[in-house]
Amino acid sequence: MDVWSKRSAEGPSATAEEGMAGAAEWADRLAYLDSPPKMRHPRVGQPGRYKWLFAAVWLFYLIDPVAKVAGSHHAPGFKLLVYGVVAVFVVAYCWLANAVYPKTGSVGVVNEAPRGVLPILVVMASIALVTSLWIYPDLAVMWVYVGAGAGLGLSIRNGVAFRGVLVALGLMTVCVLVSSDLRSFSTWLTLSFPIFFAGMSTLGIRQMALLIGELREARTQVARLAANEERLRLARDLHDLTGHSLATITLKAELAQRMMAKARDAAPDGPTPRLDAALKEVEEIEQVSRQTLTDIRQAVSGYRRATLAVEVASAHAALEAAGIKLDASPEVAAATGEFDAGSEAALAWSLREAVTNAIRHSGADRVEVTLVRSGEEMVLTVRNDGRGLAATIGSTDDCGGHGLTGLRERLDAVGGRLSVGGNDGDFRLVAAAPARASAG
Repeated sequence: MDVWSKRSAEGPSATAEEGMAGAAEWADRLAYLDSPPKMRHPRVGQPGRYKWLFAAVWLFYLIDPVAKVAGSHHAPGFKLLVYGVVAVFVVAYCWLANAVYPKTGSVGVVNEAPRGVLPILVVMASIALVTSLWIYPDLAVMWVYVGAGAGLGLSIRNGVAFRGVLVALGLMTVCVLVSSDLRSFSTWLTLSFPIFFAGMSTLGIRQMALLIGELREARTQVARLAANEERLRLARDLHDLTGHSLATITLKAELAQRMMAKARDAAPDGPTPRLDAALKEVEEIEQVSRQTLTDIRQAVSGYRRATLAVEVASAHAALEAAGIKLDASPEVAAATGEFDAGSEAALAWSLREAVTNAIRHSGADRVEVTLVRSGEEMVLTVRNDGRGLAATIGSTDDCGGHGLTGLRERLDAVGGRLSVGGNDGDFRLVAAAPARASAG
């Protein structure tokens, strides 16, 4: 068999492989735009040593009722009681502010309640209730801080913070109705407006922070999409510019080999050492160009995200060009994005390698691809009806060569496993990977 016949038996032409790469690129681009990465819960700002003072500074409004106690004719014991109650309340409120604005570590998620906020609010509400009814009614202003704390610290989800502000307003109303010293509409109005607007203002600030965080996340997503688009453009240009030229060089080298081989065979004077040497050099040129073209295609493929949907589309194009029928279960392409991205990439590479080997070595007429979930694993099975293990894995892949070794490394990296085997007419490649990434 001459060189030209050997090349024709190896599989699809360079044009078919280029079409496969183009189909993969556009399928990957559409898949990325249709299902962009989910946004994280936005966090705004950074922790700081004194940020909690932004909320605590408003405690200066307690100075007036405390000053009235100091200038009153109450007994010293009563005054100490009031001072102690106010001190405990101030500590609880500052504790709440520090929980929302921690000095170190990471700032809590804007729309969630920081740890420990609800117990602190219960303590503050209890102090405000007891003080308003039985100790010193002028300190009913404490309810303003309870309302502000509810808007500042409770979860925004499902209106929890808003309901917390209304609860503070309702408890204050109960105090006004029960206490004879507070029972007047003017007192209720004087307290209700600050409670409601303080709570709603802090809640509005958090919602604004949430919006700012979402805008920052959106800007990050736009930058990521732009970078992905640029990588795809570079990959496409690299493939189009160098791939076409190298494919042309390869074809020219093959043609030169055929012409030189015919000239050698037709030489009337017998062996022609110089022509044999030139033929050998041309063969090496062809081999180098083929290897370079393969390396470029592998490098370009690294710019694209490996997904099962993309690889199924690529397999259809490649196998059809090779005259092989593909029977792929719909669950394979539909699984894209439904489990761990690293595991999906490893399985996608497994599908790509299995299809490549089937085209080049198996002589198969049919390739079947299935994907099933088995416990905590996703199991991909690629079966062909070709010439069995030794032929299908190729001369460089004797269960430990380049292709399968690379697959094992990719699967090992995500905690998966690979097995290959089968007789003539029933070769199988089975790749399994965890459905969820390990916590470690």
